[in-house]
Amino acid sequence: MSSNNESIGKTLGVVVGLCLVCAVVVSVASVQLRPLQKANKAQDVQRNILAAAGFNDVTNVEEMFGQNIEARVVNMETGEFVEQDHTTFDFESTKFDAKRSFKLDKADDKAGIQRMTDHSPVYLSKDASGQVSTIILPIQGYGLWGIMYGFIALDKDTETVKAIKFYKHNETPGLGGEIENPKWTATWVGKSLPITLVKGTAGTDKHKVDGLSGATLTSVGVGNTVDFWTSNKGFGPFLANVRNGALN
Repeated sequence: MSSNNESIGKTLGVVVGLCLVCAVVVSVASVQLRPLQKANKAQDVQRNILAAAGFNDVTNVEEMFGQNIEARVVNMETGEFVEQDHTTFDFESTKFDAKRSFKLDKADDKAGIQRMTDHSPVYLSKDASGQVSTIILPIQGYGLWGIMYGFIALDKDTETVKAIKFYKHNETPGLGGEIENPKWTATWVGKSLPITLVKGTAGTDKHKVDGLSGATLTSVGVGNTVDFWTSNKGFGPFLANVRNGALN
């Protein structure tokens, strides 16, 4: 009988010891890999900003970003540039920092994001002569299943869409997930703000874009997201300053 108890005790001891060793290994690996994960996430954001600016198939993301994109931070209330480090912003988590964000009134929260930051990065792409040619704004809003993260690129006139790109979302593949489809995002190019997503065919109307077939709620979410971030509740004050010569 004692022999059986000793056998069970030894077995449990081995199991517990193995669990502890595995837990330590996983914890150490997680800590050591965290800087790499953070760097990869930042690089993915840069890659998507470059794509929104028209730079595709980039091999050295950091170098290309540094050469072609100027990152600035704006005060969301005044639309004025402020001296802050744009790399301290995480589009998924910074808005939950009570010291750097505020709760939106439900009536104002058209994008369904609940909170937004007091300040936000904006990205400026310049042409060969050094003049700003494209303004890239980070956007986020609720679709069918969760928050969609992306960028909208505007011409320096602040009204003409040059690109829209979503890089993270939980929308249904083949339906709402088509917000990543280049064929659909291409229909935004050349359209002018404000934009309405419509059922059927938008045709040549510069203020209308075809909604996604079979994904009405996702389409509504995209429309609400673009409306919110280009309104006075979002980047509207900044865009107004640009029209008044802020980039000069």
